[in-house]
Amino acid sequence: MPRFFCAEPVQQNAQFELDVSAAQHVRVLRLREGEAITLFDGSGGETPATLMRIDKRCVEVTTSEHHAVERESDRQITIYAALIANDRMDWMIQKACELGVSSICPMFTERSQRIPGDVIKRIEHWRGVLIAACEQCGRNRIPEIHAPVALAAMVLPLTDQSTFLMDADGDTATPSIASGPVSIFVGPEGGFSPDELELLRNRCDHKLRIGRTVLRAETAAIAALASLASLT
Repeated sequence: MPRFFCAEPVQQNAQFELDVSAAQHVRVLRLREGEAITLFDGSGGETPATLMRIDKRCVEVTTSEHHAVERESDRQITIYAALIANDRMDWMIQKACELGVSSICPMFTERSQRIPGDVIKRIEHWRGVLIAACEQCGRNRIPEIHAPVALAAMVLPLTDQSTFLMDADGDTATPSIASGPVSIFVGPEGGFSPDELELLRNRCDHKLRIGRTVLRAETAAIAALASLASLT
C-alpha cells in the first residue's frame, strides 16, 4: 500500500486535504480516487486513509483509526559520517534509514567534501531523502539529520554509549557490547588524516573492520550499521 509522509499531524477519522508535497506525490504515482493509502507524520504510528478526490488543486482523503505501529530498531545508533560526494552521501543516508539508524551527523574532516551552496538547503535535501526512505521502508519516525560540524566537536561530548571507529587496521570480529546507544565514526573517501585517526583511536571504544577488503566510505557505514544493529 502506498505510504505518504504528512508535514502536519494526521487526524484519525477525519476528512482533509493533503499538503502540497504529499498531494504531488499522489499525482506522480497516478493513484485514483477510492484507492487505499497510509499516512504518517513522524510522531509514531500510521493511519490508513482513502483517496476521496484528486484534481489539479487538491487531493482529499478520509482517514480511519490510527494504528500505533512501530518499526524502529531496538538499538539507538548514530552514524558520524565524513562528508562524501553528494550522490554517495544520499545513498548512504537512504540505506542507513532502511537499516534503522536513529540519527546521522555529517562531519567536516581534513579530507572530506565541501558542501556547495547553501548548507541549510543541503540539510533539507537530506531530510527529504530520509522521508522518502521512510515512506518506502515502513518506518513511521524520521531519523534526525544534523547540520555538519567539525570532527573534534563530534568526539568531545560522547558519553554513556559504545563508540566504534571504522578502521582498516581494526578488528574483523564484531565485539559483544552492552545494550544502549551506539555511535559509528566513518571517514571520507580519502580516509581520516593521521591526526584524526589518532584522536579517534584514543576516544573510541572499538576499532572495527568489516571483511578483508577496503570498503568505500558509504559501504563501510552501511556494513557497520547492519552488523551492529543486529546485536542484542
